[in-house]
Amino acid sequence: MSKLSFVLGILALPLALLSIQAQPAETKAGAATVSGRITLKNEPARGVTVLLQGQSQNSSNAPRAKTDEQGRFRFTGVAGGRYSIFALAPGYISAGDDGAGGRGQMLNVAEGEKVENIDLEIKRGGVIAGRITDSQGRPVIEETVNLSKFDSNGRPQNYWLYNLGFEMYRTDDRGAYRIFGLPEGRYLVSVGQAQRPGSVSITSNRLFYPRVFHPDATSEAEAKVIDVSEGSEATDMDITVPDPKQTYDVFGRVVDADTEQPVPNVELVVGGLSQDGKPTGGWAGIGERSRPNGEFRLVGVLPGRYALWARPDEKSDSGFISEPAIFDLSEGDATGVEVKVRQGGSISGGVVIEGTSDPKVLAKLSRVNLRTYIRPAISGQPTFWRGDVVKADGGFRIRGLQPGKVVIAMDQSPETRGLTVARIEHNGAAARDGIDVGAGEHVTGVRVVLVYSTLAIRGEVKVVGGAAPAGLRFLVLARRTDQPTQGLSGVEVDARGQFIFENAPPGEYEIRVMPNNSQRLNPQIIRLISSAKERVFVAGDNPQPVVLVIDLSRKEGNQ
Repeated sequence: MSKLSFVLGILALPLALLSIQAQPAETKAGAATVSGRITLKNEPARGVTVLLQGQSQNSSNAPRAKTDEQGRFRFTGVAGGRYSIFALAPGYISAGDDGAGGRGQMLNVAEGEKVENIDLEIKRGGVIAGRITDSQGRPVIEETVNLSKFDSNGRPQNYWLYNLGFEMYRTDDRGAYRIFGLPEGRYLVSVGQAQRPGSVSITSNRLFYPRVFHPDATSEAEAKVIDVSEGSEATDMDITVPDPKQTYDVFGRVVDADTEQPVPNVELVVGGLSQDGKPTGGWAGIGERSRPNGEFRLVGVLPGRYALWARPDEKSDSGFISEPAIFDLSEGDATGVEVKVRQGGSISGGVVIEGTSDPKVLAKLSRVNLRTYIRPAISGQPTFWRGDVVKADGGFRIRGLQPGKVVIAMDQSPETRGLTVARIEHNGAAARDGIDVGAGEHVTGVRVVLVYSTLAIRGEVKVVGGAAPAGLRFLVLARRTDQPTQGLSGVEVDARGQFIFENAPPGEYEIRVMPNNSQRLNPQIIRLISSAKERVFVAGDNPQPVVLVIDLSRKEGNQ
């Protein structure tokens, strides 16, 4: 077979040794290596560009490597972390391409690890192509084509091949589209905007097409399912759209709820309403803010009934929140909409790093960024992340909080690597389930305790006694047994069955596994998965391995 020479993109890296051990303080980021091989039909793929993309990294600046004559690639100077690794070649796919549009395999890489034998087999993807025309037979130009892929539960989910860009989802001057590089599966194709109770759509266009599925069906139930296999081409998947409808505008003003005076520079977002008129929690915005006289104009909103909300601004000290302002665009523009705002609640206190006097570690304090998530007291109210950068003296104040239960977390960044939240206290007592904030209440006396650790919990998940359901992914959780209110964020098991918790404070943990996707599973399978758990003690001199075994041969009632 002829040698291959095209571009692929890799997104993931493997994980480390299966043990709990201290990371040497002198280990520098960028000491790991990742190597493997790309094949096509069991033959080496030469000249393929492989992309190694970090969890929070943009593909445009992710490291790249090219395969040699034997299809091999190698990355050096890799920092520990979670990655995706894939060969991104136009028209080709590799194992790990999932139903949400993700590409490649997820891999966990430890500091200084030598990761080898990451072999990826690529194959030609399928194609769906067709033409979009209007009721007069004219081409519909630069219209976005929507693609849905059925998941393991038989439900269609939006599908985007992000790494290939969005242009192939738009029609050309002939109204034609061609979506390529698709994994095997069952798909639906549609164009236009869906109008469902609870959904929100804002477009910059004055006109929009209602959602239509191939072949000219107005609902998913009537749509034709398109089967895609390796290298298949489904052509003539044409759609005729009905006459376009008009979008509408919302005119109004923002006023202070107490003084009735206009309030400038408040960002406004549109929230969805259910069929019975209750907020659904979903929202959309275009960055529209109230002018100096408090007036605003939101353009391009699809017909329907909605709620208007003030979105708290993280870049100012105003901290305004609002009740919903309901408006109706069923028949035309909405005018005279009044959004009444008032000061939201706040939380203030201090952050400390416990258990160390190292100046380099203590210097990380001023780089810590706290985040809050709110479980709102009002059902269906949109939730907005709020945060604050900790001051040099450890002080913080987070404003613009809606009434409800507030959970405080810390953003992870290279500058704060090694720091984790050990506990959160309010007036000296542990805040186990968050902190209650009432309407406009200013909560003080909050203490966020951080610890610095270079320890890691490493391990693997083994499935014995049968095969796991196809497409099933696992999540591993770690909970402190000596401090039950504290735990580590769940981590996904990678393509090698391995996982790693970095920066784990010393102590005893219960490690357990659970399913990590919405796949419909037999309750017995779920119980068997959830029963896989181990207790481990994390310390600098304890190299104990962690192996979670899921035994699918166990019967109901067996231990």
